[in-house]
Amino acid sequence: MEIVPGKIITEIRQYFYREETDEDYTYSVTTRVPQSFPRGRLCYRLEQSYSLGPLVVNTEAVLRTKTSLKNNRTLFTDDNGYQMMKRPSRTFVNDSVARNYYPMVRMAYIEDDSSRLVLLSERAHGASSQSEGELEVMLHRRLWNNQEWTLSYNLTLNDSSVVRPVLWMTLGSLAATSSLYQREALELQHRPVVMPIDRSPIRPVVLPDNLHLLTLSVPGWVYNSNHTLHLRNIETGSTQPDYDRVLLRIMHLYEKGEDPVLSQPSTINMKEVLRGMGEVRALEERSLTGTWDIADLQRWKWKASEDPGRGVSRSSVGVRGEFNVTISPKEIRTFFVYFKLK
Repeated sequence: MEIVPGKIITEIRQYFYREETDEDYTYSVTTRVPQSFPRGRLCYRLEQSYSLGPLVVNTEAVLRTKTSLKNNRTLFTDDNGYQMMKRPSRTFVNDSVARNYYPMVRMAYIEDDSSRLVLLSERAHGASSQSEGELEVMLHRRLWNNQEWTLSYNLTLNDSSVVRPVLWMTLGSLAATSSLYQREALELQHRPVVMPIDRSPIRPVVLPDNLHLLTLSVPGWVYNSNHTLHLRNIETGSTQPDYDRVLLRIMHLYEKGEDPVLSQPSTINMKEVLRGMGEVRALEERSLTGTWDIADLQRWKWKASEDPGRGVSRSSVGVRGEFNVTISPKEIRTFFVYFKLK
């Protein structure tokens, strides 16, 4: 183990070997401890990067974090990186360990009445809470498993690769972590890329803290609601992209009741937000995929205790006349944005 101190980040490097005589390590863990954060915050996050493999056959590499939290062996994981799901521990006659593992797309946490331990990831893992106060993540595995009970299914996972996952760890109060982990997960998955630009800087697209810009691009097609005609246009190459139209998709990061401030609906003015890209002349709301005008979309009706979108007027030409858009908790809205030609 070696410790490399720094003014911004201190690194703790740990290396693990199978045998004392091995020259190359099999596992490594690098922990980065920031010395400070902006806005006067003390360290609230640890970053750990791992190097695992190649593993020997029938080996699973697991990160197990033990705490004093009274979580009743219950954890929370995100469903498709979108909504947090409660995962209570269950007892089975066979394979209780494996059947209490759940998919962790980008985050998992355990909590009690006062504190919460959050793990964020840049890739999908399996997560579980096998004992009180524990949170474990499956980092890598290599299995050879062709037993009679598999009913002739080949369950072999003979993965000899080397994986290098990264996890961020946060421990704090329920209120503090609720306002942080959604934005932190985005920062981990979409790390900034520094590159030179040979032009004058443009005004950035800035959104409120509870909104995320999922898509901002020029679609490579002009969609026709007649699917047969649309497929024919693609095959013949007669469809051309419309460079005056931009596909914009915005998502509300927080669930209702998750945070007293950030879980509130957020209203933005599209003209003001996109001013750095040009002057917006029209705004057309589309379905989630962008293929249908929202006015022509026939939505399924679900029985619910309350409708978060009730009372919100939507228009296929503009939004409330002055391009104001309201995004409700966990809502995703998609638009075609048309700019004035210069």
